[in-house]
Amino acid sequence: MGVLKKDETNISVIQRHSVADQVYFDLRTKILSGQIAQGERIVEASIAKSLGISRAPVREAVNRLTEAGLLESRTHYGTSVIQMSTETIRELYAVRNAIEALAIRGVAERHTSEDMKSLRDLIKTMSGFAGSGDLPGLVDAELEFHEVLWRMAKNPYIEKVAGLLFDHLRLALTVDNAGYKNLMDVAQEHEPLVKAIESGDPDKAAAALTEHIMTSLEAHASAK
Repeated sequence: MGVLKKDETNISVIQRHSVADQVYFDLRTKILSGQIAQGERIVEASIAKSLGISRAPVREAVNRLTEAGLLESRTHYGTSVIQMSTETIRELYAVRNAIEALAIRGVAERHTSEDMKSLRDLIKTMSGFAGSGDLPGLVDAELEFHEVLWRMAKNPYIEKVAGLLFDHLRLALTVDNAGYKNLMDVAQEHEPLVKAIESGDPDKAAAALTEHIMTSLEAHASAK
């Protein structure tokens, strides 16, 4: 009488986790795309009602997003999307610079003409999005440029560590790039990186990478 057999219990748990996974990916997508704005509150009851589900899988998804650092819980305010402040971006970019400087040194030492074509094609893609004022598209293309750079280093640990920063980096670039008066500057700032790689000088490439990151950071800071 209402008692689940062992198999039924397992199925119930699997189904709940499956729904929680769907809620997790849906919320994550909306956060990273900006559909749910930085700083916006996350109300579990409202989400559950809009999806026509119980609060349990929503709570599970929210807990996972909080553990991933995309959500934060504040006293007297509740759970909300993290807000990428100038200081937060500065801290993130310090770690980003350390990882990407290592990557670009490796790429400068060993790269092919096809590698360079891939990077230049992505700069063209960025320019296209910048020209049409498509900020989300520009951010996606810029992230892809840097992902390609990580892979070209052929160091699996760089990809793993950089991958942990991916979601936060996307949020940071959304804020960062919005600070530019001319989005085309975002695309053009990647040209020196390609030229530095082509020089074959690891030190020059690393210096260009640091300059690239710091220029981007200062553009955001000055917009405040």
